[in-house]
Amino acid sequence: MSERVLFVDDELNVLNAYKRALRRQFDLHLASSGQEALERLAEEGEYAVIVSDMRMPGMDGVELLSRFRRESPATVRIMLTGNSDQETAVAAVNEGDVFRFLNKPCSPQELAAAINDGLEQYRLQKAEKELLEKTVKGSLNAMSEVLSLLNPEAFGRTAGIRKQMCGIVTELGFEPEWWFEPLAMLSRIGWVILPDNLQIKVTRGQALTEEEERLYRQYPEVGAELLSRIPRMERVAEAIRYQEKHYDGGGFPEDSRKGEAIPFGARLLKVVLDFDRALSAGLNQEEALGRLHWNRKHYDPRILEALEAVLGSSETHEVIEIDVPGLADGMLLHQDVTTLDGRLLVRKGQQVSPTVRRLVYNFWENKNIRIPILVSMPAKA
Repeated sequence: MSERVLFVDDELNVLNAYKRALRRQFDLHLASSGQEALERLAEEGEYAVIVSDMRMPGMDGVELLSRFRRESPATVRIMLTGNSDQETAVAAVNEGDVFRFLNKPCSPQELAAAINDGLEQYRLQKAEKELLEKTVKGSLNAMSEVLSLLNPEAFGRTAGIRKQMCGIVTELGFEPEWWFEPLAMLSRIGWVILPDNLQIKVTRGQALTEEEERLYRQYPEVGAELLSRIPRMERVAEAIRYQEKHYDGGGFPEDSRKGEAIPFGARLLKVVLDFDRALSAGLNQEEALGRLHWNRKHYDPRILEALEAVLGSSETHEVIEIDVPGLADGMLLHQDVTTLDGRLLVRKGQQVSPTVRRLVYNFWENKNIRIPILVSMPAKA
């Protein structure tokens, strides 16, 4: 797709003048109002650069660029206006996160140079996003899968947690960002410091001794420290540090943060992880939600409401028995997969992947696995 530039001004003679001067250099699109610009965004998709006038009836340039910042964050924003006062400049930068601020009259040469700089910034952002989404995210997901096979008790249910988190974010009206999946899959990385018996007690919702509680409270900080060493993982690390913090300010770490001051990712994790623990303790879905409502002061009410909506709209699954050779990628395990002597190989709720299939197949070939295996699949209409 070409790198499109959107020019917004309520003066048609200005639009036409810049179109004549710049149309051979750029894929230029025009809008005569903020509302028309937003409609074009909704209909035609992302623009690489938007250049907006400040003074327009109905919606000024600051409001328009602020809307673009929310609805199309990759679009580079340039303000072009005859209002050179400091207040306008500050509003444009702070509210619209403006890349460049130009004053009228602006020569076509000066405007073309600013647009070219904006396009270069757009390409840099796209390249960084591709690096994060493909390289970093792929590496972290691979590490998470290895952890789930080495320690299924702690990491074996991350596929379900990830799916619920992305569903909640979508229900709240946001587009899931690249870091949500690694956040879900690495939320328990700090469990590496916990003894196996303590991990089992936490997973099953059993009461902890005073010493076990002291040790358990260390895991979010350990996980945050490990991930903070990886470039671009600062947001993930901070969310993991606060994943046990209650919305009303309780929980840990013990500081003054509460409510919206707690990172959004941490508030997400608190809801989905506590819900998962309730399921692991043997409660059904309705009972697990009831437990969360009983402790509702611990949770962001919007996220808790969104979880209920996600669970209510989940597609129906059918559970079937299957022999090991019939396992296919994308199936969800509906029971723990264990050896004949009871050793846990893969946790219930984990999604079947090539690595999971290979592990299970190896034990099956050695006749050391309990069969058949229960899996869930979307029910046929």
